[in-house]
Order: sequence, then C-alpha cells, then structure tokens
Amino acid sequence: MHKIRVDLHERSYPIYVKNGILPFVGSILKQMQINPCVALISSKNVSALYKDVVELSLVREGFNVNYILMPSGEANKNLETVQYLYDKMLDLKIDRGSTVIALGGGVVGDTAGFLAATLYRGLTLVQIPTTLLAQVDSSIGGKVGINHPRGKNLIGAIYQPKIVIVDPTVLKTLDFRQRVSGFGEVIKYGFIRDRIFTQFLLENSLDILSLKNLDHVNAAIIRAIEIKSFIVSADEYESNLRMVLNFGHTIGHAIEQAAGYGTYTHGEAVIIGMCGALNISAEMGLLPAETAKQYIQYLQKIPIPGSLKKYSNDNMYEAITHDKKIRDGKIQFVLLQKIGDAVIRNDVPKKMIYNTFDWLKELHFAKEY
Repeated sequence: MHKIRVDLHERSYPIYVKNGILPFVGSILKQMQINPCVALISSKNVSALYKDVVELSLVREGFNVNYILMPSGEANKNLETVQYLYDKMLDLKIDRGSTVIALGGGVVGDTAGFLAATLYRGLTLVQIPTTLLAQVDSSIGGKVGINHPRGKNLIGAIYQPKIVIVDPTVLKTLDFRQRVSGFGEVIKYGFIRDRIFTQFLLENSLDILSLKNLDHVNAAIIRAIEIKSFIVSADEYESNLRMVLNFGHTIGHAIEQAAGYGTYTHGEAVIIGMCGALNISAEMGLLPAETAKQYIQYLQKIPIPGSLKKYSNDNMYEAITHDKKIRDGKIQFVLLQKIGDAVIRNDVPKKMIYNTFDWLKELHFAKEY
C-alpha cells in the first residue's frame, strides 16, 4: 500500500493508494478511530458497483451505516441537492459526532464534502473517490462546494478530509470519456510541476487511458497525488502557490458554463483550457512558440467530442469574469514559462482572451485513439 501524507499540522491526513483496497475500508477507518456512526453518501451508478462492498466492510468492523443516495451529475451539484442531503441527515437523526463518507466521483465528493463542512458546523469527512479525476484532484486538498448558475464552484469551503482512500482498480468500470476527464487533471500536474512526468504521460497516454498497463496507471496516480499533496501542504488556502493548480481551469470553467454543465466533462474542458493557456503563454512571450505548439499537438491527440464554434465569446468571457479566481477585479491566468514551471499573471489583455477563444474554435481534437 502506498501512503502519501498531506502535511497540514493538526489537520494532516493520509492518502492510501492500493489496488483492491475497498474491502478493507472498515478496518482502516476502525484503526483511525473513526466514529462508528457513518453516513455513506453515493450516487446511483457508483452505488450499484461499490456500495455493498464498502458497506459490508464497515458493518463487519462494527460501524452503524446510514446510506443516502444523492442525485447524479454535474447539473445536480447545487443548493437544492445540499438541502436534500441536510433533510436526509436530520431525518436519520445523524448527530455532530458522526462521519460523512463520500463514495463516488467529483460531484459526490464536492457535494457531500460541503455537507460535512456545513452541517452542525462540521462533521468528520472521509473521501473514497471512484473516478480518476476525483482520485488525483477533487478528493485531495479540502476544496468542497457546489455550483451557482453564474459560475462553477462559487459556493464552497476549504474543509479537509480525515483520510482519502484510493483504489485504482475501480477505474476498470469507468467509461472511457471519464478516464479522459481525469487524465486532463493528471496532465495538469506535469505541466505545472514536472516536465519529465508530462512527457511520460503524453507518451503513454493510450496505455493509461485504456488501462492496458496498470503499472503506468498507478505511477500516474501516485505522482499526481504527490504533487497535489505537496502544493496543498505548502498553501492550504490558495493564497499563492496553490493557484497554479488552476492551470487550464480559467478557460475550462468558462467553457463548461457556456456550453451548459455536462456538455463537456470537467477534464475535457480543462484540456481545451490548457491548450488555450499554452497559446496565451506563447503570445505573452513566456513560452517559446514551438514548445507551445508541440504540446498542444500532444493534447490534440486526446479524444474530445464537439466544437466550441456555437458558443459565444461574450458568454465565455462573462463566465471568466465571475470566476472565483478573480483577484481585485483582475483575471488570474496560470501560464507556463517552461514545461513544469508555472507562473500566475493578471495582465492578459481582453483582446488576447477573445482571440484565444477564436483560436480554440478552430482547434481539432482526435475523434478516437
């Protein structure tokens, strides 16, 4: 079992990564002296696959499991769903000493995490991510929250889990498009922190996305988690360094909102956004144009459906101006001065952003591998 520590002093916690770890969730949580009353929150598809094995593991170790099914999909990551979860928790008479276990992808983890952060002013939170995106990104670092009609993740908190448990074998039941979504976040870590890791990912993308080589898959997950954990440990509240984790996200979130949540997966939008950020990095004179072109061509080999042509530049720009990363009225872009070396800039001209939208509309991604 691979153990990675997020070092936040009294809020520090471990991340366990091991193939086939789900049947041992109960014993792990018992060793950590987690309160025996738990609310296990999951969505329909994930529940059908993994709820029974996790629940049985918990019951065997003496846990009292209250199961709550929450609505699926990014469109349900909202206040209405949180209200529903509050009502369910109160109906079940779950008290403030209890634990929330989020079993699922990013929507479940973010929403159940927000529930844990806000009900009774805070409940113990355990994250068991079942998508690649959640395993390497959303389950780690304490960012929990929900969407608002005016922007993604505008309502939320920083609320750290007690433990994160990652089982890479669950990715076998994940559809290809969701693997692509998670892969977008994995590549992000290489771009901002590790050039060699970036090259490894792009050269082995087919093996990783098709799960042909589980050693490559596990290596990618572990290295991504290591980078995320290091950055979160250094800057928990995104005052400086942690902002580099938003590489590709400023444009990516704008695309998600303009297209309507669910049209593109989060990771697909981030991959497009990273292409935009690479282009802006070159336009701003930070990154050599040939380097930007080379890595954009790598990213274009990843299958992403659809086209941005039908979406308004004004709508996408409006979404950016409502982004939670705005500081003092200025849009914060994470750009690259080298592959593996990110920098934050707030001086990208509006015209350049609009030109980038136009450029992205002409960019073509692979239809399939």
